[in-house]
Amino acid sequence: MGTSENYLMQNEIIAKLSDPKLVQYDHTMLTYNDPTGHPALRAAIAEFLTERGNAPQPLDPNKITVMNGVTSCIDALAFSIGDPQDAFLCPTPYYGFILRDVGMRSQMQLFHVHLSSKPRPGESEPFQLTVERLEEALQQAKDQGINIRGLFLMNPHNPLGDVYKPKQLHDILLFCKKHQLHVVLDEIYLMSIFGEGAQHSSILRYKTEDIPDPMRTHFTWGFSKDFAMSGVRAAMIYTWNPSIYKALAELAVFHMFTASIQHQLKCLLQDQDFLNSYFLTYHQRLRESHKIVTDKLKELGIPYLHRPAGLYVWTDFSKYLTSTTVEAEQELSEKLSENKIFIASSAGFYSTEIGWFRIIFSRERDVVRVGMERIAKVCQEIQKSQGHAI
Repeated sequence: MGTSENYLMQNEIIAKLSDPKLVQYDHTMLTYNDPTGHPALRAAIAEFLTERGNAPQPLDPNKITVMNGVTSCIDALAFSIGDPQDAFLCPTPYYGFILRDVGMRSQMQLFHVHLSSKPRPGESEPFQLTVERLEEALQQAKDQGINIRGLFLMNPHNPLGDVYKPKQLHDILLFCKKHQLHVVLDEIYLMSIFGEGAQHSSILRYKTEDIPDPMRTHFTWGFSKDFAMSGVRAAMIYTWNPSIYKALAELAVFHMFTASIQHQLKCLLQDQDFLNSYFLTYHQRLRESHKIVTDKLKELGIPYLHRPAGLYVWTDFSKYLTSTTVEAEQELSEKLSENKIFIASSAGFYSTEIGWFRIIFSRERDVVRVGMERIAKVCQEIQKSQGHAI
């Protein structure tokens, strides 16, 4: 329950990809293809995201670059946008491997925008990202002589599960335009919003003319989470900037994946009956598994963020720590591991608040139940050893 993978829909995906109609070869699959992705796949992705992302205008397949995973997409965008030692602003906590994605090849870095579980004046929710916090972080970076080139934003967020509100997102985009910053919107959990009535404020919902600074706005999405295919390595970038697109097209030759998989994904995205059934089932299973986790947390009296998206629950185990230190957090991790349960701690998300853990619930219901019972056992043993109720 520590790695953010979607096990809930694997059987449906295996059955679909095993359909003989999808397992076909022709001569075009045996020759060199367009490095940015087969035109038919890019067209299918554009149509899928236009419909499922509620885009007011059809997405242009010629603005899409297909790559082998969102990791590659982020790497290529960073390499195209910044220079060594430049930085992206990035709200914390965040999915820790983003640091590798933006830094390994481009040698860019992340400059943290610290969020807090305790809202300060002007904030209405825990871990709320505001323009005020962005302005503060940008000024701190300037004071340290760090050149900020952009903002990296996950929407829905990992590990918080937040979905940015339309006005909140628009204010953030205006901030980026004001300071001439690129914004990379990682929407890999685009279709993993399961909360009843929750709506996604995706950048795809903007008309091009309404995006505050389209030439510095870039969108990524992949099949890993929404389609339970983290091992397939298939993703895309959509950019409105012709120069960035040209750079991505050059880099794409290093990030291609097989033509046969591109054919299968194209067919999958074009099957509307399958998609309708798939997402109806997927969201219901997410709600059911999420409820198993949150019901047990309520029973134990453990605080958590109740959010409508993602495959995880951001949970506050700080009352079970012997001290507010990274060492005490690691000690709790080891106790959980001894009881055959792994959940990722705050240290892996560069959080400033010790004691928060991410619980993945996108597993079979029985697995989630067993996992939560093991977590409960550890917490109850700690409580007993302290000799009083926590």
